[in-house]
Amino acid sequence: MRTPIAYTFIFNLMIIFILIVFAFMAGTMSYYKAFKVNNRIVHSIEKFEGFNSDSQLEIEIFLGSMSYKSGGKRCAETYKGMTLVHEGVTYSYCIYIDPENPKSGEYYNYGVLTYMSIDFPLLNVVNFPVFTRTNEIYKFTNT
Repeated sequence: MRTPIAYTFIFNLMIIFILIVFAFMAGTMSYYKAFKVNNRIVHSIEKFEGFNSDSQLEIEIFLGSMSYKSGGKRCAETYKGMTLVHEGVTYSYCIYIDPENPKSGEYYNYGVLTYMSIDFPLLNVVNFPVFTRTNEIYKFTNT
């Protein structure tokens, strides 16, 4: 009589272990995708030496090709001491600029905020923020 109970217990442990492993893998893949999107947005801002219409176009094209979810998440006016420059219309991303940069007369410093989305079947979509800063971008004019 003890053998079927032991098999049931081991079977339940195996199911729990498999669920934990798959949840960990899904979280890792979502974080990788959010970090990749963040890195590409930062690359575009640095490539075009600031956030402008060219970098915005490249960002929108890339996000469309990545099938990045548009979560409808609203951006705050300030985040980590940075001021909001642009809020994504089609996709959920926020671009901030650092007005407190010690070399603010010479350099720009941007911050990019994207969201890692995990869709739980019974609960809902859970968004975790992923934030990245750019390198210092030289300001060519004083305008």
